[in-house]
Amino acid sequence: MILSDNETKLDLLNNQAIAKTIVSIVRNSKESLSIGVHGDWGAGKSSILLMVENLLNPEDKKTDLENDDLDWDQWDFEEPDYAEQTEADEPITGIITCRFNSWQYQGFEDAKIALMGTIVKALQKEAKSYYIKHPVKGALKKLKETCKNIWTNIDKLSLVKNVAKIGVSAATGITPLALLNIGTQYAESIFTDDAKRDEFISKVSALLKKSSSEVSTYKDIAEFRLNYKVLFKAAHIEKLVVLIDDLDRCLPNVAIETLEAVRMFLSMENTVFIIAADDSMIRYSVKEYFPRVLEKEGEETLKTIDYTKFSEKYLEKLIQVPMHIPRIGIKEAQMYVLLLMIQSQIGEDSKELKHLAEAVIEKLSKPWALEPLTPETIKKIMGDQYENVIEQVKIAKSIDKILAENTDGNPRNIKRFVNMLLIRTMVAYNRGFNEKDLEMPVLAKMMLAEQYNYNFYKAIAAEMNEDGTCSAFDENQEPVEKMSENDDQSGTAESKKENSKKQDSKLKPTIPKQTFKSKEFGDALKDDAVKAWMNIEPSLAGVDLRPYYFACTEKEDFFFSSQEERLRELIYAVRRGKFTAVSKRAQIENLENSDAKYIFNVVTQDVFSSNPSARKVPKIIGGLRVFVKFRSELQNSLVEFLRTLPLNKLGVWAVNGWEECVPKASEAGINLKAFLKEIAEKATDPLVKSAASREVE
Repeated sequence: MILSDNETKLDLLNNQAIAKTIVSIVRNSKESLSIGVHGDWGAGKSSILLMVENLLNPEDKKTDLENDDLDWDQWDFEEPDYAEQTEADEPITGIITCRFNSWQYQGFEDAKIALMGTIVKALQKEAKSYYIKHPVKGALKKLKETCKNIWTNIDKLSLVKNVAKIGVSAATGITPLALLNIGTQYAESIFTDDAKRDEFISKVSALLKKSSSEVSTYKDIAEFRLNYKVLFKAAHIEKLVVLIDDLDRCLPNVAIETLEAVRMFLSMENTVFIIAADDSMIRYSVKEYFPRVLEKEGEETLKTIDYTKFSEKYLEKLIQVPMHIPRIGIKEAQMYVLLLMIQSQIGEDSKELKHLAEAVIEKLSKPWALEPLTPETIKKIMGDQYENVIEQVKIAKSIDKILAENTDGNPRNIKRFVNMLLIRTMVAYNRGFNEKDLEMPVLAKMMLAEQYNYNFYKAIAAEMNEDGTCSAFDENQEPVEKMSENDDQSGTAESKKENSKKQDSKLKPTIPKQTFKSKEFGDALKDDAVKAWMNIEPSLAGVDLRPYYFACTEKEDFFFSSQEERLRELIYAVRRGKFTAVSKRAQIENLENSDAKYIFNVVTQDVFSSNPSARKVPKIIGGLRVFVKFRSELQNSLVEFLRTLPLNKLGVWAVNGWEECVPKASEAGINLKAFLKEIAEKATDPLVKSAASREVE
């Protein structure tokens, strides 16, 4: 099964340690706070946010109003008789969380207003939930007024950027973020219902008038702060934690607007922001958003700010507690590969996988003394599932080191390689390949070459034999000589060392000494990375590699486009005629059979598509005869091709001149005579008929 590329609660990298640290900081903080979760693309930032959310606000503690549309009319109901006269001042709910993804609003909404709306909506739901469970006389009515006021504040703050949205929140109780969803229906009712139209115009006009008279942004923000405090108190919570994700995917203006909104809330009480972002991308956004920032020096001199320094200061002020996800090492990445391969077979929810992940996390707690999981340990943990995953374990053990080194231990890049391996295998089997044609361990090894040493991967394709094998991969290990009576452990330390070297050299596999088709391939075999690749399992000796190239044709087709390009010169020579083809004799004779057959098929297709009724021998026929003369294995193929031509349209060239490439006494010659006899019987051109009759006499 394909591995999900989304965030996950299943910790395979010991990121839970970071999540628990963040939760501890959140619980112990006495004031508003911003925490940065920084790391490269694909390092696991989103998964850490999900872990934090689950630790702070587990599924069983989430509000019953997750899908509440906040329709004001639903807030009007009779209070029960047991409603309290006063309410408790102390919060009774601990910490609640809300998520905000800036990237989702890019291009549709002012990011600052969108974040404000998300936070207010979370508090509004919590306050409503509280008063439904703990009714207080007049509380819901008061809450309703507070919410209307705060949405009016938000509308006024967004007025500068989008006049079209004003008044809608105050009129309907729906955040501006929902405008796209209700816009069509609401607009339709305005034009079809006179009462609603008049009401809409009245409310919008009132808000416009009010907004025009209250132009002070400071005053609007001050009002928002007051209403926010009232709403926060009504929610009866200890702390609000806002999880901001994918900020580094946003355009600079969206990223900075979101951070500016965070800055405003940091002056509020008991609000914590956890921001997952690649800090280098945020620095870039700062530079792009403030292109003309000037710094005053003395009283008269101005100079452009050092942007690197400015970006650092900006982040320091907004991100109070930066936490960087450590880059995983080679051994850690190798364990991650193992877990992913097993997960691909038994699924993320498997209890065996969770137990195995726990064993890995325990080992990762001491990365300086990290040892890989042994097959015995894996078998013990997996139990009955071991037989189902043994193939995946073998693949992981083969590819893990090279994959870890070439991905710099980036979890997402590792996962994408594994997913590509799974997808290509599935597609190949759906195309009709069987498991003997294409084995996943071999495909994994070939993909390492394709992804991380593409020139060598291309060279392998050019080096393959007609049957798809590559002679350079044949195992050629020298036999180990038995120790004679004189080869004991006596002697000096120097002689022992020399003997040890000799014995070691006998055990090492050697590259076969042979002439390679391309210099690039021979040179590549000397590269240490290629040597390491050749030494990993499985061995490619005697393996037909053609199915694996066909399974990986996204970038290049090695058996068609590249073959035609490689043989273009010889194809051109044959097309040009007899004398040009003769000049290429050595190259034609040295062709692989598969390449010779390819040229033959290309040229005969040209003949088939041309006019066959010419009197003189066409140049391409002269070249084809020479080509078959130098490639005698194609004689029967030539005769079979001639029999596909229309007999009643052939010119005189078709009945003579073949003896130079097809001996009369050969099997192909006998078949050719039968072909000429057929022409003599069926040809309509008297000249062709007569010439054919003479040839068969």
